[in-house]
Amino acid sequence: MTPNERSGQDRKAAKSHELTWVLSIPHVRKLSYCAIPPTSLAQNLRIAQLIWRPMTGKFIPLALGCTALLLAACSQTPTPIPAPAPEGNLPAGSPYAGGKQYPWTDRLDAPGADAYANGRNYDWSSPVAASGAQAQALSGGQNFLSDLDWTSATSGWGTIERDRSNGEQDIGDGAGLKVGGRTFAKGLGVHAASEIKYALGGQCNTFTAFVGIDEEVGKLGSAQFRVFGDGKMLFDSGVRRGGDLSLPVDVSVAGVKELRLVVSDGGDNNFYDHADWGEAALNCVAAQPTGNVVLSELPYVSATNGWGPVEFDRSNGEQAQFDGKPLTIGGQVFTKGLGVHASSTLAAGLNYDLGGACTTFTASIGIDDEVGDRGSVVFQVYGDDKKLFDSGVVRGSDAARQISVDVKNVGALRLALTDAGDTMNFDHADWADAKLNCVKPAQAQSPGTLDPGFGSGGRVDVGGVDVVAEDGGGVAVLDANFKVTRLSASGAVLAQSAAMTGGEANAIARQPDGKLVVAGQMDGEMVAVRYLSNLTLDPSFGTGGVVRLTLSQTGDFGGRTGSAANDVVIQLDGKIVLAGYAQRYQPGYETATLRPTSYDLTLVRLQGDGLADAGFGAQGLTFTALNRDCLLTPAEGGADESLYALALQADGKIVVVGQCDVASSQYAVLGRYLSSGQTDTGFGMQGLLAPRGAYSTFRTVALLPGGEIVAGGGIERFFTQALIQRFKADGTRGPSAEFQFRVTENPLADQNSVTSLAIQTDGSMIVGGSSSSGTYVARFTPALTRDTTFGGSPGGSVSISSGLVVSLINTADNKIVATTASRTTDGEQGQGTYRLFR
Repeated sequence: MTPNERSGQDRKAAKSHELTWVLSIPHVRKLSYCAIPPTSLAQNLRIAQLIWRPMTGKFIPLALGCTALLLAACSQTPTPIPAPAPEGNLPAGSPYAGGKQYPWTDRLDAPGADAYANGRNYDWSSPVAASGAQAQALSGGQNFLSDLDWTSATSGWGTIERDRSNGEQDIGDGAGLKVGGRTFAKGLGVHAASEIKYALGGQCNTFTAFVGIDEEVGKLGSAQFRVFGDGKMLFDSGVRRGGDLSLPVDVSVAGVKELRLVVSDGGDNNFYDHADWGEAALNCVAAQPTGNVVLSELPYVSATNGWGPVEFDRSNGEQAQFDGKPLTIGGQVFTKGLGVHASSTLAAGLNYDLGGACTTFTASIGIDDEVGDRGSVVFQVYGDDKKLFDSGVVRGSDAARQISVDVKNVGALRLALTDAGDTMNFDHADWADAKLNCVKPAQAQSPGTLDPGFGSGGRVDVGGVDVVAEDGGGVAVLDANFKVTRLSASGAVLAQSAAMTGGEANAIARQPDGKLVVAGQMDGEMVAVRYLSNLTLDPSFGTGGVVRLTLSQTGDFGGRTGSAANDVVIQLDGKIVLAGYAQRYQPGYETATLRPTSYDLTLVRLQGDGLADAGFGAQGLTFTALNRDCLLTPAEGGADESLYALALQADGKIVVVGQCDVASSQYAVLGRYLSSGQTDTGFGMQGLLAPRGAYSTFRTVALLPGGEIVAGGGIERFFTQALIQRFKADGTRGPSAEFQFRVTENPLADQNSVTSLAIQTDGSMIVGGSSSSGTYVARFTPALTRDTTFGGSPGGSVSISSGLVVSLINTADNKIVATTASRTTDGEQGQGTYRLFR
């Protein structure tokens, strides 16, 4: 039982209906009440009745034991009570009749003369963030709110229920959470008006939930759900009514210290406003220090405290958040630090992930002056479960004591506080001016070398076909089976989506709100899938999170069918652009009896809800067929083409690269489209060109800081040379680099290709690609000269894995992350993810 449940249970008596006598029926909760004194019973009879359950709006058959005297009140021939009229015109027997309410609060007690009287406490535990020090905690950083302590809570009709609906006014009287036909195993059942506050340590990234009116009230009730972070509104559901489908919530809470969930009535009254926060959860990732840091500015992994939440840069105060005063010990005031409270029932303390990067922890410790000379505690510091410091008993009359603790090579730091063996009364303690002296790992490492602070020696045993950067140095890795794995900055697995069958994923992009869009093919046709930040499918996108696009046309020769997306980007306005290919009829080759097909360059633009954007191309679709010279004109078809990658210019134009196949020869293709979906006739030759002739391909593209374009791929027969090619903004060909990733005895037998580019701020580029022997990462200057010192490897090519697919990105913390996959008989399969210094 959590502390919140204990404090709520004390109020159970105050929540009961004031009735003389309640008929008790096994396995049925509060269905009917007969206000007849039991002394009036003279003879037991069994009668059947239909009883109206006012809170759920249903009639239920009920067997009652009544007496002859009771028959006057409980008729043998019951007349069903009619269903409730619209709110405001309540039927007899409604629990809301006469303005009756059962408001409930928790942790809002005003401080008394003796706050600790009768053993009162307000123990509190924070969410637990995923980290290298605690990677598997709480499903890797996912914290369901029904498992957490709130700092305060109110509800309009009885207690807030954990993992069940509100029910009526007693504790535990709700049913399973269910909104619009969807059942939730976890969540909170409340009743308008309701407000719940949670203290976060700034270590959480997103809050997700599904909100709506619980089915236990049928189509009755209306409520409005709002989410606030540090006083700023992050989400507003509008009015939700009984019978509506659940509405997803997915908001960023990065850096937020207080999360507040508010449910108000629908603007009328709170009758039947049974509101659910289904699957309400926080996804949290702890950050490691990268330099000297003030501890109150570093998000913790987890924290426990004996009297309300840990306070930042103020004393502990009372049980509410933000109610402390300036940190003061023995008359000395500190502007920074942590205000905490010992506990007699749990191990109070704070946990941090140092990642072995720090050398010294310093602080001034003592009892805060807000309790005078009272209180006694013991401060302790642990490193990787080994005690590094013990203060002995510190009392309220003591002056501040400065401490310095060696934390070299420590991964997990714990600051512990005990009640000194007496009681927790007045144990308001301060870790004042707490600081960590840490080394920035990147300063001491060579570019291109593996980062030992990521996974095991720089590698995590989770790989894929594409990767995208996330907040705080984390990444999301996409495998070919549509499984997305979220990794923290330390390489811990935070969460994974479910895999999908019947298709292949090729690319992933991240929206500003944290949702992830995956592109590929499913059942032979182009598909886009969107995940919420908790890596469940987004029901507001397409059908259940999936948009299937049937783009192919069936020709007369059979064999080749289908369509697919090879890349995806998100526009600034939230629209989604997919690039790939589709089987279409060949222009210029059709006759009255013959309709041959070929693969055409394909662009699709979707709106945020997954519907095709009618303002792009023809109803959201653009197909481009090239002729046998891999040119646009004359428009006679005859070639097979595919787009492999795209990039968005600041003006909304779309730069694409791909390949055109004609008569066993491959031609690299570069093009640009207007934001309306038409080819940009001012670019190259009417918008598209094949600049490198036969036996060439482009597999990736990026934009340089000055607006120029760089494409990567392969060249020569069998692609024995990797290729980087620069272009001016108008498509004019510039310098190029042709190379092999490794030195071999037989260069003509070693296939090489560039598959990924990450542009640096100085115009240099990190290049990812493969040879016949595996995947590599290299660095080139803006002039396309290879940096032979990169990674300390021969020729400057860093060998990553034995796979044949690599995708890489820059991260916010000045690192390079590369994910790799191998090709098997069943398709591509993730192999590993690596982080390098740059």
